[in-house]
Amino acid sequence: MRIGVVVDNTFDNDHRVQKEIRLLLDQGHQVSVLCLDFGDSYKTYHKFEVRRVTINENLKNALVILNTNFSFYNRFWLKHISNFITEENLETLHVHDLYLAKPGRLGIQKSKKEIPLTLDLHENYPAAIATYQWATKGWRKYLVTPKKWGKLEAEYLKYADYWITLSNAFKNELLEKYSFMVRNRVFVHPNMPDLESFEAFEASNLQVNFTSEVPTLFYFGVVAKRRGIIDILPWLKDLKEEGLAFHILIIGPIDKADKNQFENAIASLGDAATYISWSDVKFLPAYLKKINIGLAPFEVNPQHDSGVANKLFQYMYGQIPILATACKAQKELIENSNCGLVYTDEKDFKVKLKQLLASNTLREQLGVNGKKELLKLYNEKADQAFLKIYQSTN
Repeated sequence: MRIGVVVDNTFDNDHRVQKEIRLLLDQGHQVSVLCLDFGDSYKTYHKFEVRRVTINENLKNALVILNTNFSFYNRFWLKHISNFITEENLETLHVHDLYLAKPGRLGIQKSKKEIPLTLDLHENYPAAIATYQWATKGWRKYLVTPKKWGKLEAEYLKYADYWITLSNAFKNELLEKYSFMVRNRVFVHPNMPDLESFEAFEASNLQVNFTSEVPTLFYFGVVAKRRGIIDILPWLKDLKEEGLAFHILIIGPIDKADKNQFENAIASLGDAATYISWSDVKFLPAYLKKINIGLAPFEVNPQHDSGVANKLFQYMYGQIPILATACKAQKELIENSNCGLVYTDEKDFKVKLKQLLASNTLREQLGVNGKKELLKLYNEKADQAFLKIYQSTN
């Protein structure tokens, strides 16, 4: 089957989408990708075609800000999606994120090809946009009007024939809300890392320049207040002042709106903290061998309830115990697999962290449990259910 995949990013660092494409290729499908080009240098792909639409990044961001109330961004994508469908002679279209559902459907209509549309929901977008600083602060909140997406959700979901969610919890929530969504057309694809890639990274024995003589806490991903990592830094400062021995390693880009707050908080930890702004994911297995506790301190809200972040599965791959908030999907994963501890507030965080730091045995057992559960999920092909879409559309 000739499948067209559409993402509104530059694709090269979108590991979820790349993994899905590899799984589709393994099934014998032909895949073409439509993505953006901000004028940088990009990777070359030999097993599938990548078509890039050139646009200034600042202009793209401006169009996204206007997207709730104006049709500029939809019209931009409609044109390119329609041409994509026609020129690649596509048999089905797979778009990523709620807001691409409308231009995806309109692009299909303009192409005059009656092909099905799959909508891949990377998050609970109405809940997510209500937490984004760029959408809720200053003058932007009047243009973005994030609350409108709660009403737009049904309209955009209706444009699709099939849906993919990050978790069973989010799948069931949508099925309860919307009677037009048919259960056997909604598939769960958790954010599990590409096992083949990670095993290849590990086999390459890449080295990283990080060492610590005390137990190390680890956070890998975007640094932002909504991700909870900034909130816990003052708590760690308290524990350091109490004499608790630990180090925290944080790797990931900082949201601009939170930059000053994060830099002040990380500086207050002195030599007990290391911050690295970016690292290629291929080095992640090497970092996992040097750390002792994986952190998932996300704010508990509907967005973070909708799925398990890929960092939890990455920690499980490295046999690292997890310390996490009680977001619905990640709490369920941690408790069912007994691979970490869940905390509810500052006091509970400090108690649970002390518990993990005090016992090598506990950390090792939780880590072993996590790796065992992850391998079980791979054996059950928990991340491959969506492939059934392309069997049923033949």
